Amino acid sequence: MNIFSKGKSTDLSAVLLQREKRSHYQNQLEQRYPNKIVISFKLNIPGPIKNNDYLARIFQTGWRVLLSQLTGQVIEHSRMEANLNTGPEAFLVVTGNLSALKQLTIKFEDNFPLGRLFDVDLMAGQDEKYQLSRQDLGFAPRTCLICNQDAKSCIKIQRHSLMEAYQVINSLYANYYQENFYLFNWGEDTVINAALTALLDEVTVTPKPGLVDPASNGSHQDMTAFTFIESSLALRPYFVQAFELGHNFQGTDLTSLFEQVRQAGIQAEQAMYLATQGVNTHKGLIFSLGIMIAALAQITRTGPSHAGKLRQTIQAMTANLVATDLQQGLAEQKALTAGQQQYQRYQLTGIRGEAAQAFPMVFELALPFLGQATGADNQRYLDTLMLIAGQLADSTLIKRAGSPAILAEMRAWSAEYFALGGSQREAGRTFLANLDQDFIKRNLSLGGAADTLVLTIFLARLQGVV
Repeated sequence: MNIFSKGKSTDLSAVLLQREKRSHYQNQLEQRYPNKIVISFKLNIPGPIKNNDYLARIFQTGWRVLLSQLTGQVIEHSRMEANLNTGPEAFLVVTGNLSALKQLTIKFEDNFPLGRLFDVDLMAGQDEKYQLSRQDLGFAPRTCLICNQDAKSCIKIQRHSLMEAYQVINSLYANYYQENFYLFNWGEDTVINAALTALLDEVTVTPKPGLVDPASNGSHQDMTAFTFIESSLALRPYFVQAFELGHNFQGTDLTSLFEQVRQAGIQAEQAMYLATQGVNTHKGLIFSLGIMIAALAQITRTGPSHAGKLRQTIQAMTANLVATDLQQGLAEQKALTAGQQQYQRYQLTGIRGEAAQAFPMVFELALPFLGQATGADNQRYLDTLMLIAGQLADSTLIKRAGSPAILAEMRAWSAEYFALGGSQREAGRTFLANLDQDFIKRNLSLGGAADTLVLTIFLARLQGVV
């Protein structure tokens, strides 16, 4: 993909004018906060395209990572301008030590996978150093994005073409948002809030075929959007427990961590039923999101990690899951879950198989798609849901239809939706609204696809995609 295929061009005069405005505002902040540190934060993107949906996404991601590293600092002032044609930019005024903060921002530029696309400048009006350089602190000069030589030298002699720069930036974008993204050690509150927000985002998306949203109960007569809100809030203590189990786990046998999370999940189901008066709103997500939160806490307890490590950890946690739950001793069980029944009848492994493979639908399909999707969040989520629905062997859909033959129909519906333009075109939106009504008439539901969307949104929020 080419992230520079869209966006309004800007010329050098506009860039220089904005630089003057930025300098003027910086001076105002220095005068207003004479004993504080002013941080200027902007993208450093060559060429005429300085802002679009993709570049704004990069900026928001970097901004969140930088703020997370400033935890403990007193932020006196902040301002962001995200929609400038000359590129998004922001200012912070913080209390702290200039040298320590400069080292922090240098590490951000050097270590964060997208950090080389940012300029982070610090000014302290009353400090004798005023504006420390990288060399002042013993760091090497910034290197060129393309050849890793001194960046200033490459710029001065115009060593590289714009197309070379675009190729590298496109590669950085794809690697971060579509392949193996960075997972900062965000901390418990950030992770739990991302999980709860993902639950609430999913129920808010509309129209979803057969699913509950603020306008309709879909095919679920026993629940409303309010039921989902109550259920989501009731699950917060469980998500905290899953995080702490993962963060504190010291052993090498990660299957025992999975068993601990599973036992906590059984208690969480009771909290869910109590909040919803006996309605199953989130049982599947108690299982899958609990695993993901615990695995995330485990791999980031000593520092940042990446998506590949998260998947390895999930696979290690669930190594025995299919054998234990689906392949051994089902004949002796008196009451089988819907997933176990579908394994017996159709050899479909359902959510257990997804977990044992470290959620390939999330990491290999939905997250990369959401990373390049455009439009409002509702549009991006709808398109992602329909992509998932066309690929997933949704156990809820199979159960409601009474046969896995429904999956072929679902693939055709998904293909037609995208052929009509998806959420980006009126024809696609009309098709989806009609499909929702058809699902309601046939008592069908995409419960499994909705759960996969929640997992995707959860990681997307931590990743900075949304």
